[in-house]
Amino acid sequence: MLVSVKWTEELLGTKLEINTLKKISLNLGLEVEEEKKYAPEHIIIGQIKALASHPSLKNLSILQVKTNKIIQIVTAAKNVAQGDLVLVGQPGAKLSGQIIVEKDFNGIKSRGVLISEQELGLQEKSTGVIILEKGNPGILFKDYFDDLVLDMGTTPNRPDWLSIKGIARELGIGLGINYRSNNLYVIKQPNRTGNFKIEIRDLQGCPRYTARIFDNIKTEESPFWIKWRLHCMGMNPVNNIVDITNIVMLLTGQSLHPFDLDLIKGGIIIRKARNGEEFVTLEGTTLKLSKNDLVIADNNGPVALAGVVGAKRAQISVLTKQVLLESAYFDSKRIAHTSRRLGLITEASMRFERGADISAVDQTSAITGKLFTTYAQAKEREFISKGKKGKIETIKFSPSRLNKILSLNLTRNRIKTILGKIDIKITGTKTLLAKIPHYRRDLHIEEDIYEEIARVYGYMNIPEIMPKRWGGSVTINKNYGYEEIIKNYLVGQGFNETYNLSLTASSRLSDFGFSKFVKIKNPLNERFDALRPTLFLGLLNCVNYNLSKGNKSLKLFEVGNILFREAPYQEKRLGIIMGGERYPNFWDQKIELINYYDVKGVIESVFNILHIQQIEFAETVKKGFDQAVTIQFSGKKLGYIGRIEESLCKEPYYYIELALGKIFAFVGETFYIPPAKFPANTRDLSFLVDEKTKLPNVVKLISKVGGPILEKVVLFDYYKGHNLPADRKNLGFRLYFRAPDRTLTDKEVDCFIKKIEDEVTGRVNATLRKRGKIGRNK
Repeated sequence: MLVSVKWTEELLGTKLEINTLKKISLNLGLEVEEEKKYAPEHIIIGQIKALASHPSLKNLSILQVKTNKIIQIVTAAKNVAQGDLVLVGQPGAKLSGQIIVEKDFNGIKSRGVLISEQELGLQEKSTGVIILEKGNPGILFKDYFDDLVLDMGTTPNRPDWLSIKGIARELGIGLGINYRSNNLYVIKQPNRTGNFKIEIRDLQGCPRYTARIFDNIKTEESPFWIKWRLHCMGMNPVNNIVDITNIVMLLTGQSLHPFDLDLIKGGIIIRKARNGEEFVTLEGTTLKLSKNDLVIADNNGPVALAGVVGAKRAQISVLTKQVLLESAYFDSKRIAHTSRRLGLITEASMRFERGADISAVDQTSAITGKLFTTYAQAKEREFISKGKKGKIETIKFSPSRLNKILSLNLTRNRIKTILGKIDIKITGTKTLLAKIPHYRRDLHIEEDIYEEIARVYGYMNIPEIMPKRWGGSVTINKNYGYEEIIKNYLVGQGFNETYNLSLTASSRLSDFGFSKFVKIKNPLNERFDALRPTLFLGLLNCVNYNLSKGNKSLKLFEVGNILFREAPYQEKRLGIIMGGERYPNFWDQKIELINYYDVKGVIESVFNILHIQQIEFAETVKKGFDQAVTIQFSGKKLGYIGRIEESLCKEPYYYIELALGKIFAFVGETFYIPPAKFPANTRDLSFLVDEKTKLPNVVKLISKVGGPILEKVVLFDYYKGHNLPADRKNLGFRLYFRAPDRTLTDKEVDCFIKKIEDEVTGRVNATLRKRGKIGRNK
């Protein structure tokens, strides 16, 4: 936001020292990023005392100009007359890259030049010199018009900072003074109703609309002070009508739009645009509108794209005699959507999309009307208003809680005084009720009030003491610790963590079979119109982006929330995606690709570090995957693994998604197990089983029969193919037996081995192929 220091000083009624201003701004949350001085040197105000034609050069005139003395100037300007106040560039002045020096015109000396708008940068080309409305001869230009313009960094939640009035109000807090509310800025609303027709067909998009109609308008160039102020604020002057609306917008933050009333057919209609409806902007660009856009229209079509830009067919020109002045409140989300969709960012859209002040709509129109009367000889005929004026928001808060949080001891009266500085009124005693002004769209909860009090009180004034400990116990979120354990493990295994947007495209979700996802009412665009019900799409985008850059081997994970339209509404998930080469390519290393068993091993390891054993896998069908299995424990589905379809990912990649909340519910208390005192007795068993026999079922059966002394079961061999029947496969298991209080004998272990052999061969139609003993005891 560009801020004129001179303009701000006028509102505050005091001179501002720049370093003090910067310090106060920073303490209030406004940072000065850049500054630019507008004060040309060697330019002085002069008054033309005499004017004569050059004796030999017919196109030139000889002027006698009074500054602090009478000086002679030769000029080609045709718009000057005796008595005019002009700007004189004295020798030494640098204008348009050239230094002014005395010149001789056929024997007539010229000891300066008259300044035009082109030389000051107000126009690309000027036809005459600047004529001032007021001023004293002999006074330097910079004493009247010098300005320092600051570029202040503002936050999106403070639309009131997009105005000189809003900045002055904030600086007044730090300086301990109130900004001026003189007659220019607070005007009693006249009661002039008329017959002009205004119809709001979209109250959600336009809750309030006003039109002020003027006759006998004289459209011409603006006074120099308006042009210069606009120039300093980074805007080009157009004509007095447009310039006045821009000046008021910069002052108040409320964007207005003037229409040539003679070019409007019928009344004004605020409605949704029609799909494909054409709109020609002031610059002559043709736009295609959609049904989500809001337009200001007459009987012949749109005359403005609401809150963004006006139409060429109703613009102000030198022929304009009647003006309809629009001052309105438009829905910020609708304006933001239109502005971004069309790639059209204007001063108006920037203010409306952050949120205008609905209570200032009428007053801003009245201010502009007064300036029209003063500088365009306008006569006001009608004032029409439609819609609501807005509802005051209130926030309850507790003084005792405020003092606990800020470590202060503020009384009710002190709180009232502090909040009064930012136009917040309070009522109540023990529990206070704050009435929030419309322009403070960022205040919604009691903590917002506490922050405002701290800001106005002064962060530097808050004592540096340890905060008082609140009563009650502190609940530790164990799930966060479990998440960190999983993250650290995955990073240790060579995975990289990613963060993706929680917004995604609803069209893609439908392709994957999701139907109960949350749709965004006013999305930025079609790519971000839904909240994600899975982490898969974000991770898939990461992989495809890397594949397009030649990076084919990836191991990525993400921990994040997914959202649903129905309960449980929100759930924490872990997404893992991996594929490519198992190991980095090296000269003595055989290239091997990551396969299903690598992925399954990652899952089992994640559960193992959480001390959850014997998870189960069951085949399933899932859109987007060639093959998929669900992950289960104690009969509950905890996630799934899938091999991604080639149509979605050109390389073979696998995806895992786990419901962390459900998994953490099974995590028990952590306790210490001392190292075993007695050796393990290890045996190998090899079974030939049916090809469709599921490994987890065999492991579960062996564990059950093995009893308490069977410590663990490990699959060390899996084979099918040559020398085996086509419908059979070989499973080799290593069994570890151990007792906590003694060394097991071979006879004890043999007894359990015999039971295991009988149960497995009997229940799963298996054939014992091999029995082995590794050492005696280990």
